[in-house]
Amino acid sequence: MPPRPVSSIASLPILPIGESGAPGGGRIIGLANNENAESPSPAVLTALAEGARHANRYPDVAQSALRHGIARRYGGLDPDRIVCGVGSSDLIALLAQCYCGSGDETLIGRQGYLYFAIATKAAGGHPVLAGSEIIGNRPGFDPEAILAAVTPKTRIVFLDNPSNPLGTIVDRARLTEFRAALPDDILLVLDAAYADYVLDPDFEPGEALVDAGDNTVVLRTFSKIYGLAGLRVGWAYAPAGIAETLRRVVRPGNIPSPSLAAAVAAINDPDLIDARRHRNARTRDRFAADLRALPGVSVLPSHTNFVFATFQSGARQGAAEVFAQAKAKGVFLRPMGPYGQPDSLRITIGTDEEMTIATEILRGILA
Repeated sequence: MPPRPVSSIASLPILPIGESGAPGGGRIIGLANNENAESPSPAVLTALAEGARHANRYPDVAQSALRHGIARRYGGLDPDRIVCGVGSSDLIALLAQCYCGSGDETLIGRQGYLYFAIATKAAGGHPVLAGSEIIGNRPGFDPEAILAAVTPKTRIVFLDNPSNPLGTIVDRARLTEFRAALPDDILLVLDAAYADYVLDPDFEPGEALVDAGDNTVVLRTFSKIYGLAGLRVGWAYAPAGIAETLRRVVRPGNIPSPSLAAAVAAINDPDLIDARRHRNARTRDRFAADLRALPGVSVLPSHTNFVFATFQSGARQGAAEVFAQAKAKGVFLRPMGPYGQPDSLRITIGTDEEMTIATEILRGILA
């Protein structure tokens, strides 16, 4: 009999990933994985090449240049309370490992990021879906339902803000009220992977809540607006005690030297990020307006680099058929069935040219 994995691992689903290529050649417009369509900046490419020259050496375990760069870029954070990981998903898994053991529970919004549940189960815990982030046709965060689901077994509340896959946000006041209503011994993990895209002045990723207490962690990433998804760099800003706990389990030298060098170059190029934020908003809003003009299509307001489109009863084709026909024409979208929304697709914002092509294809399918 071959070795058997522990039961909590054997029953784990594999996180679905959007398709990004197909056999047979031809142009593919990948709008499934919320990647940045813009290549890394020249400064990042230079740093990446230089970092690769030292690949025979172990990377900087302290990651000092990156942590201090992040601290400066995001308004004077304490670099000693920044912990870097192999993408923010790595840190989600480590937090679950550290704070949610066998028999413990985590709370996740109904349309919360799927990896929250996977990380919880991998740690031996039980994920509980609470509330609904779509109330009728109105998107909304349901703090009352989440608070009502708290039990003595609850150890972590995972909240993606902005929401993936909805693209909506919880504003500063509601987030602060929610944290105050949670018991102090429950860890609130705010996954702010898409925060760099938000232009709303009432939005706060959560660093202020981290500084105000010892029970909140904010996660950020270089995979989105910085355009470094293939290099896998993320970071957590945490209270001192939680940061120390994470460092006990994080793998030493977890981020390769080329990735570290690229992230340092990216964090020191804020003008590029500001320009990308505004370009994304213009392209996203224009594309969303074009989608809303199609029969039977509704689109949630988005603060991210994607939109959440629902194909209602009046649509000529349902979401599954739109997905299949768009894929056949080389435009890859993301079905939302795994999130309990089979009538919806998540569509990443690409370049102006890519979104023009996508709009024409969708118009041909639906008009």
